[in-house]
Amino acid sequence: MDNAKLPSEHLDSFKYCETACCETPPTEICTVFGQKQHISMEAVMLVIAEKLGLSGYGPDGFGPGMPFTHRDEYYLKFVANIAYGNKAGKDKAPIADQEELELFRKARRHLSKAVFDEERWKKAVGNDEDLWRRVVYVLNRGGRFEDASKAYEGDKVTHQYKNQFNLFCEAVATGRHSMTGKNFSGLPIAEPVRDAAGRDIHFSGEFPFQLFTYKLIMGGQSRTIGNYWTMVAQQGQNYVQMNRRDAEKFGLKDGDLVRLEGPTNLKGTIPLLPGVEKPVTGVLKTEEGIRPGTVAVSWSYGHWAYGSQDVSVDGALIKGDKRRATGICPNSVMMVDQTVKNTCLSDPIGGSCSFYDSWVRVVRA
Repeated sequence: MDNAKLPSEHLDSFKYCETACCETPPTEICTVFGQKQHISMEAVMLVIAEKLGLSGYGPDGFGPGMPFTHRDEYYLKFVANIAYGNKAGKDKAPIADQEELELFRKARRHLSKAVFDEERWKKAVGNDEDLWRRVVYVLNRGGRFEDASKAYEGDKVTHQYKNQFNLFCEAVATGRHSMTGKNFSGLPIAEPVRDAAGRDIHFSGEFPFQLFTYKLIMGGQSRTIGNYWTMVAQQGQNYVQMNRRDAEKFGLKDGDLVRLEGPTNLKGTIPLLPGVEKPVTGVLKTEEGIRPGTVAVSWSYGHWAYGSQDVSVDGALIKGDKRRATGICPNSVMMVDQTVKNTCLSDPIGGSCSFYDSWVRVVRA
């Protein structure tokens, strides 16, 4: 929060950061607009702009004497906006003192100038010493945070949404279900789980757990399995997460290898090739934070491709990396819509897949 003193013991965390999560990027260094920088999406965009001579890029990209030749010169302006505040500069972040500046530099002393160049960074925020120190203050804390005591003014929230909020959506109300022909409701309503034909689905007590999925903050889409730094932080796998009381009820314990089985996948397997199946198994993790009667599995693990297996390309063997095959992918045990036969349940309005309307049983593998 603003005006909070950064304790000197943070030096220990910065030492950890240097060796664990802030290594120099592993990609090659290229030169764009005369600036050495690691190959990245932004570097590709900048080099395209350089080759095409696009306006808004180069030595005067942000205006006379304000270059846009490196991604730092773009992103640091976001931080400068945060440090400057929302009220015409009347709520600026505090100015970092000399000790904070030293902490900031020490945390990045192992990085090359292609990544961290204090002069380049300072110039990116306008060569204003006060503003630069405010930016350092924000970066040292990973953001800017308001004290919880300021959440309300009287009995109203401090930061109010003062635009129109529509509860009725005419575009939805005039639309029709493609199979039933009935109009959708233009209001937010609660409905039972239904298939593509609009028929209610009733789950058997044979499948006692409602399955839901989510994305770990250090994961995301399936492609993040190749990010070994974040995989280390997650112990290289995901889990079948269950409430402790449910585990005790079913004779399971933390660390058990379990298999998920669903109403339309009684074996709990993923068919890959004729005669080749991958079991939907994972390590059980008991947690109080999981609601009884549900199990959770995070997304992005349990691959059988993405470089996890050996592949032959033009007669050359490309060795797979077994780290990319760890964990569990729950998709195949989610209920198949019995109307269309080959897809999961889905939202009839937006068309998105349902990641929560499946019930499963959990058995020891």
